[in-house]
Amino acid sequence: MTSKDAFIAAHRFGLGPRPGDLARLQRDPKAWVMAQIRREQEIPAALRQFTGSRERLEAITGAADAEKGAQKMSGRIAREVAVPELTEQFSERIRSEQPFTERMVAFWGNHFSVGRQKGYNRSIASAYATEAIRPHIFGKFSDLLFAAETHPAMLIYLDNILSVGPNSPFGKRRKRDINENLAREILELHTLGVDGGYTQKDVEALAAILTGWAIPNQRYARQSARLEKNLNREVEERFGPGSFFFLLHEPGAKTLLGKIYQEGGSAEFRQVALDLTRNPSTAHFIATKLVRHFVADNPPEDDVARIAKVFRDTEGDLAEVTKAVVGLDSVWADPLPKAKSPQDFVVACLRALAREEITTMALNGVLMQMGQQPLAAPSPQGWPDTAEAWVAPGSLMRRIEFARELATKVGNRLAPDVFLNWTLGDVASDETRGLVRGAPSGEEAIAFILASREFQRR
Repeated sequence: MTSKDAFIAAHRFGLGPRPGDLARLQRDPKAWVMAQIRREQEIPAALRQFTGSRERLEAITGAADAEKGAQKMSGRIAREVAVPELTEQFSERIRSEQPFTERMVAFWGNHFSVGRQKGYNRSIASAYATEAIRPHIFGKFSDLLFAAETHPAMLIYLDNILSVGPNSPFGKRRKRDINENLAREILELHTLGVDGGYTQKDVEALAAILTGWAIPNQRYARQSARLEKNLNREVEERFGPGSFFFLLHEPGAKTLLGKIYQEGGSAEFRQVALDLTRNPSTAHFIATKLVRHFVADNPPEDDVARIAKVFRDTEGDLAEVTKAVVGLDSVWADPLPKAKSPQDFVVACLRALAREEITTMALNGVLMQMGQQPLAAPSPQGWPDTAEAWVAPGSLMRRIEFARELATKVGNRLAPDVFLNWTLGDVASDETRGLVRGAPSGEEAIAFILASREFQRR
């Protein structure tokens, strides 16, 4: 028999057990989770085959015939690269032997949410998690913050590519102005929280600091080459997939949260990322979201305070913060406090049945019907993380239908009592066990298990 702790490790920290996982995890579930917390994160081989967002953007902006050619190239890259890349990322979650790593990639990707609906993001947003999120999930929060906010997908999603300092060389010639969207969401959604103690003046100051961060642009680069010669300096600095153009940057000192940042071009936001990480409001905000994700929809204040202290003491060392979350007594107390999101549920079903193959059409169709398509969150706030958002009659019916469809494909090849122990173990209720024993067929029994309350929670 399997233990409750093994269930928690597999379903809450992982993405659901694959055949045999619960028996293996029973030896030391907490150690299995802890062993996956590694500062250096390798990009899975299946994801390394795709070109980076910079190369895609250079192909798009370098296309002939200006806007028409760029749109055509963007559509082609979306079909041939971005869609297959999204499907491969989903498959990685199904087959992964490091599912806690995949959960944290999804957690931070949702915290720093971007959408693929806007502009060239249909071609590049699929690269965002691989390039900006995955390398930093167990590193420093300030590095994760910097990488996420300066990635082209975020700059497009929150309109920073439209933001131009009015006193910058470009702003003086074209009468362009500053866009505050990215600055506002950094303070409200990514660091301090809505009650974190900032004002409209701070939003304006951060927006000015962020001017200059834009997407790689070949046509602009060609025009800039002339300016570089005249000004005797480079106009673009490159930081991973992101680019900083000083020609767009608002010059002069800025005052943010009471601190004066002297003119420093791209270095200004690097320092801001460090300072926001050290702000106590950020520690409390991030701790609250982590405890909500792993402990309960209403996060216990004692747990939040404990995780926030680790965040402050380590200046946002996410390996230490994550270890502290895994070490909470409360996280191992109740096996079923959280509802699986649609994506979590679909991944858990496919992992339980060891079905790694999934087509793009099937993935989009199922998740659209359940209301959680990849990279399509309804707002910059990302997907909700409480049961209230996902446990509705309509969505539960779709889950039951999906469970039946999968069970039909398995047929009677799988013994229901064995599958019950693979997936739920000791956590299976007497009611679920009774339904499985009384099921008219093996298919029906498998469907009962996948649709059970225990399987739909973590």
